[in-house]
Amino acid sequence: MLKKRGIFLLTAVISLMLAACGDSKDAAEKTASGGTGENTSTETIIETENLPASQEYISEDGAYKVILLEGLTQTDMQIQVGTTMMELDGGSERTGFSSIFMGSPKFNIPGNPDGIENLEDYADYITNLFLDGSGVTVSWKETDAPSVEGFERCLAREGTARAGTGRGQAYACYMESESCYLTVIILGNDDDVEEARQVISLEILDGAAAQGGTRDFIISMTAVLDSVNGANVRENFKMLVDMGADEEQLEELALQARLSLSNSWGIVDTAGLLEMADWLMNEGHNQEALELLQACGGTNETDRSAFEAGLREQSLSEETCIYLLAAYDAWSAYGNGAIAAWDLSRVGTIMSFGYAAGYCTYEEAMDKILEAAEKAQQLFGSWEDFNRSYLYGYSYWSEESLDDSESSAAERAELVNGMESQTNGPFSIDWNMELKKEW
Repeated sequence: MLKKRGIFLLTAVISLMLAACGDSKDAAEKTASGGTGENTSTETIIETENLPASQEYISEDGAYKVILLEGLTQTDMQIQVGTTMMELDGGSERTGFSSIFMGSPKFNIPGNPDGIENLEDYADYITNLFLDGSGVTVSWKETDAPSVEGFERCLAREGTARAGTGRGQAYACYMESESCYLTVIILGNDDDVEEARQVISLEILDGAAAQGGTRDFIISMTAVLDSVNGANVRENFKMLVDMGADEEQLEELALQARLSLSNSWGIVDTAGLLEMADWLMNEGHNQEALELLQACGGTNETDRSAFEAGLREQSLSEETCIYLLAAYDAWSAYGNGAIAAWDLSRVGTIMSFGYAAGYCTYEEAMDKILEAAEKAQQLFGSWEDFNRSYLYGYSYWSEESLDDSESSAAERAELVNGMESQTNGPFSIDWNMELKKEW
């Protein structure tokens, strides 16, 4: 019943992301922008005599351990930074049986939905995202929820699942902690689901270290915009290909990627993609910002207050003052590196869309992003420096102040702060690791 469930979810998430490539070059032209994070052990066990045979399944990122029926086939996929999905499939032994386990930080829910105010909202959203387009419908009803140590709330639902003329049983459990949500969805025939409910156990593993390699470092470089858009399109599109998504699905996503690149960046082919990537790495908004700053005397002024007073005396617009002050702050902190992180992070974004669009291969996309990552390490000494440069760049590009709590720049800064505070988040990866080609 649940064949290729991961494909449906990944397709839905990528579709949401591809609708907003964002942060283009043209929009900023100036004339004068997982683990679940929990460290508590949680476990749900139903004690029953003569339990069905079970075994442990550990997620690929080491974030959590699941005990479920013995002999299931495990598939892990990273939906986005901090969000890993594990699918356990019954194969020929338990035909039609499948279960999904997925956790994500509250600020980084796949698809970046609006209006998630409580666990019920999350449960409705993630279930619809999971089942939409799958051919499976479920008539859900509330059922007694287990008490799960380490989580503030737990919500459980059960119901009859239908796919075509077939029917089966469905069970879902949604958990909420202070910082994250966790989802468990099980579908299959009545007997298999009943047995699964007898033995299911989940444990969030302590200290799931984000040790990762170069690929993880590259994913972290675009973690902020991936969170805003809802997914890392490059890795998820590749996963769809590897999982055997049909050509019609892939072509639809490719078309969305081409439209996003064209509308947001003016990129319509391979040459344009590579030209834009090189512009971002070698010039970009960083060079533009430095030239504007120099033209108005900013690089000769060592006192920020005096520089700002000089700008105000010229009766410049508030937007102009904001982006020139962002350029000044970035230059003061990082010299000629200034807002280069803003440009370098977006190399990963456009190359990812370029891969999905068919303008380059996965390997070509990764090779170009690796160049950007190596340059980032040369210019900055830590993720904190990289992220601060990125935020200055966003403020410059958006013409919004990071100090304005109502601005999108402040929202972006809050997102960065949340990711930086995650024990096993995207910025826990060693900044000084040796980067090398591993694909």
